[in-house]
Amino acid sequence: SRTFSQFKGGVIMTLYEITNALLATAKKVPNINYVGTGDIYELNDKPNINYGVFYITQMNHTQGENTIDYTLTLFYVDRVLNDGSNKLAIQSNGITTIGNIINLFLNTYDNVEIRYDIQYTTFLQKFVDDCSGVFANVTFTVDNNIGICGDTF
Repeated sequence: SRTFSQFKGGVIMTLYEITNALLATAKKVPNINYVGTGDIYELNDKPNINYGVFYITQMNHTQGENTIDYTLTLFYVDRVLNDGSNKLAIQSNGITTIGNIINLFLNTYDNVEIRYDIQYTTFLQKFVDDCSGVFANVTFTVDNNIGICGDTF
């Protein structure tokens, strides 16, 4: 595991930057056709959504003396067939997809760490369509440089 002093450039990432970087990363994954943030139930307002969906909702965020933790819920959602035969395949694919997004993100942004272990929760949910998927609460930790002033401006 890296220590924060090993981060390249000591560049802080804000909640905004982490969220946008995760969305950009998810767009690179072949089975993701829609990305978004906000309340997951906003998917009900999108009748022509192109599944699979990667969606981010916010949880609690914590600022410590040396680090800031941003906890986000990452969702993978896909449409269930009429006979329900693909529910388990969607959930399995969702775990793999979220894991791939996290790994690609961490390989791209070395100034962010996450807290392991990640717990995945599967679900069945009626949005506009009958859907299945998985979500995980993931805590992203960054160096806390807020309020630190250098010698020069």
